[in-house]
Amino acid sequence: MFLILLLLIVVAASAHIAIMKSRSVQRVAKVFLIYLLVGYCGIPMVLVSIWCLNSPEHAASSLGFPPGGPFQQFFAVAYLGLAILSLLSPWYRRSYLIAPAVGWAVFFTGATFIHMNDMSAHHSPSHGGMLLVFMTHGLISVLLLASLLASGVWKER
Repeated sequence: MFLILLLLIVVAASAHIAIMKSRSVQRVAKVFLIYLLVGYCGIPMVLVSIWCLNSPEHAASSLGFPPGGPFQQFFAVAYLGLAILSLLSPWYRRSYLIAPAVGWAVFFTGATFIHMNDMSAHHSPSHGGMLLVFMTHGLISVLLLASLLASGVWKER
């Protein structure tokens, strides 16, 4: 599901970029970054956090974690905080974009390694499973950081 979402975001951002009157590498990167933050890290992650808060046992088993304990609620609140930061991106822009982009990039990079280590430790990972983890976690980190660097927002005040 998240892979399809990523593809839709790339198509939507590309359509937006195609109709822009003036394009530069920085402007294109900034538009793509905002699409990633709102479309992948914002709206869907608010929904994931609400799901985890409302149904922690089901969410835990669906996400591959042992049910029970407050972990799912901690996870959901952290997701919600990062998602809200991402949803504010279109209004604050400029150097504000650094915070949600770096926050999610760190989270998704860590999640990539955690998932891959867990897959290796508990069952033999398939190439498809590893690729899916990379596409929905690791690739997002790469896209966020590459867009952030190319956008030059750290130079703006």
